[in-house]
Amino acid sequence: MYADPTHIRDNEVKIRLNDDELAVVEALARFNQQQRAVFVRKVLLAGVQSMQKGSRELQAA
Repeated sequence: MYADPTHIRDNEVKIRLNDDELAVVEALARFNQQQRAVFVRKVLLAGVQSMQKGSRELQAA
């Protein structure tokens, strides 16, 4: 099915949100025309990338 089996996303992470947080996620996902899980995954990976970039900048200073 996949040319590279490492691309299969088969691991699950569960988070708990309150009603307001969930409403924000749902609204942003809908605005970006994405499923909630896809949207949250992209936000998570962007945050990780931003943290890595900040860490590299601190090490260079």
